[in-house]
Amino acid sequence: MVKSVYMKEHFQKMYKQREEIADELIYYQKNEWFRPYEEKWSWGETYYHLYLMLKWFRRLSKVYVPLARPVGTLRKEKPYETCSSDIYASYKEKNKKPMKAPFILIPPEYEKINVSFEWLLVEIDKETKLLESVVANISDDEAGHIRFLDPLANNPNLIQGIDLLGIHERHHFLLCKKYYHKAGRL
Repeated sequence: MVKSVYMKEHFQKMYKQREEIADELIYYQKNEWFRPYEEKWSWGETYYHLYLMLKWFRRLSKVYVPLARPVGTLRKEKPYETCSSDIYASYKEKNKKPMKAPFILIPPEYEKINVSFEWLLVEIDKETKLLESVVANISDDEAGHIRFLDPLANNPNLIQGIDLLGIHERHHFLLCKKYYHKAGRL
C-alpha cells in the first residue's frame, strides 16, 4: 500500500485509464501490431514503449530514490507541487513537432519484437506494481522534495514523476485512438 496520498491517486488514475482504453482495444484484437500509418506506432509498439518507460523509471527510482530521500526528509516542511502539466502537449505546441523518445524507450521494429501483446499488458501492470513497492513507504512530504533531473519535464519531484507516467500513457492512448480512427482502422 502506497503511503503517499498523491502518488496513490496518480497510480489509481493510471489503472483507471488503462481499464478505459482496454474497452477500445477490443476492436483491435489480433491486430494490435498493425500500424494505422507507416510512420505511426501500432497499439503494440505503443504499449512496448510504455512498458520500457515504466521499466526504466522503476529501475532509476529503485537506485535514486533511496539516495535522494535524505534531502526529501530535510526539506519536508517546505511546499511542493503534487501534479504535473502535460509536457508533451506543451512541447508540441512550442516546437511545432512531437517530442522524440530517447533511444532506450523506442520499441524495436515490429519484426524484431518477440513478445505478445497480452504479455505486454501483464508486464506493464507488473512494472507498475513493482514501482509502487519502490515508493510505498515514502510520505507525501518526502516525495514532494525528491527531484529528478529532467529539464524537459521541469525537474519533477517524485509525486509529479508518477503523475507524468499517467499523463504520458494518456498522451499515447489519445494519439493511437486519433490515428486509428483517422485511418479508418477501427
